[in-house]
Amino acid sequence: MTVLSPSQYSLLQTLAKVVLHEHIEGSVAPSLALKLAEKYQVRLPQDFLYHEGEYDPQDFPNGRYRYDESDFREFVKTYDTVAALVRDAEDYYWVTKDYLERNAKQGLIYCEFITSAYHMCTSVDAEGKVRWSAQRYAEIMQGIEKAIAEVKNEYGVETRLHACGVRHLPFADMLASAEFIAEYPRNSVTGFNIAGNEKAGKFADFNQLHQLVADIPLPKSYHAGEICGSESVREAIKCGAVRIGHGIASIQDPDLIRELIERQITLEVSPSSNRILVPELQSSLRNHPLRKLYDSGVRVCINTDDAGLFGTDIGKEYRLAVQEFAFCRVELLDITLCALECAFVEASVKDHLIQRVYQQFTAEDWEKLADLSKNCPNPVLKVRLQQRYQQRYQ
Repeated sequence: MTVLSPSQYSLLQTLAKVVLHEHIEGSVAPSLALKLAEKYQVRLPQDFLYHEGEYDPQDFPNGRYRYDESDFREFVKTYDTVAALVRDAEDYYWVTKDYLERNAKQGLIYCEFITSAYHMCTSVDAEGKVRWSAQRYAEIMQGIEKAIAEVKNEYGVETRLHACGVRHLPFADMLASAEFIAEYPRNSVTGFNIAGNEKAGKFADFNQLHQLVADIPLPKSYHAGEICGSESVREAIKCGAVRIGHGIASIQDPDLIRELIERQITLEVSPSSNRILVPELQSSLRNHPLRKLYDSGVRVCINTDDAGLFGTDIGKEYRLAVQEFAFCRVELLDITLCALECAFVEASVKDHLIQRVYQQFTAEDWEKLADLSKNCPNPVLKVRLQQRYQQRYQ
C-alpha cells in the first residue's frame, strides 16, 4: 500500500472529483441515521452501529454501520433499515445536503444521484394495489432540489438526478416508474437507471421499459457486470445503456473490452462497494480489476455507490485509488475527465466543468502527462493521454 505524505494527501483532497453513481438512500451516514431515528422515535438495534473506539475515525469520520460484510443478506437488511428512516421532503433535503456538502469539501465538482420514484411516492392500499402520489413526489423532489441549489451556491457543485427502475420489483412496477417519470418530468432528472438485484430477470425481459425511456428521452446507465458476468454488460449495451454501473466483470472478456473501447462506454466503478458485495474479490481490493480496466484503455470513473452504508466518501475512494491501485495524480485527473465527458448534463455545463479540471493541471502535471503519453504501452490509452496533453496549447 502506498503511504501518502501530508502534502500528497492535501493535493489529493483538493483534486477535482466526480461521482456518477450514488444511491440517495444509500448515502445516509450513520450520524444522520441517528438523527432520523430520533425524529421518528425509531429504536435501532443495539448492535446497529460500531461504538466509538471500535473503528478508525479517519476512515469512518461519520460513524460506521455494523453488519457482516461476508453476508449480502445482512447488508440488505441494514440498507432497508436505513432507507426506511428517509420518509419525507425534509429527510431527503437533509440526506442530499449532507452527502453533497461533505464530498464538496473533498473536491467534488459534479454528482449524479440515483433516485427511485417507486420508493419515494408509492403506498399500498387495503386491497394490495400500489398507489402513486404525484404531490408527494413533487414535495420530495423539491426538498432534494433545494439542497442541490444550496450546495451549488456555496461550493459550486453541479448535481443531476437519475430516475430508476428496480429490477427485483414486479415488472409492472418497473414500467410504472418510467411512466411516472414521463408524466411528471423535472429538469433535474437527466438520466435513467436500472438497479436492484442483478440476478432478477434479463435486460431483454424489459424491452417495453427500454423503449419508453428512449421515447422520453433519457440516456441510460444500467447496473451490470457486478454480481453477474460479462454477458450482463453485453445485454445492457444491447438495450441502450451508454454507461454501465459497476461493470467490473468486463475484465473477463477481451471482446467486450474492445466493444467498450469502441463505443466509448464508461464503467462506473465503486471499489469499496465492490470489495464488500462481490464474492469473487474475496473482500480484498488486491483482487479488484480497476487498474487492469484502466490500463486496457477502457474509460472508468470512481464512485461511492452507497457512501453511508460502505463508510466512504469520494475523497476516500480517490485515496484508495492511489494507495491500493497506484494511480498517480495525472491519471486521476484523466479519470475525472472521463466521468465528465459522459455525464448526463447539458453541454454548456459539461464544457465549463471540463475546463475547471484542466485548470487544475500544474506544470509538473503536464510534464508527467507528457511522459505517460509517450511511454504508455496501450495504444488506446496512449491516444487519449496525448489528446489530453494537446489541451495545454488550446
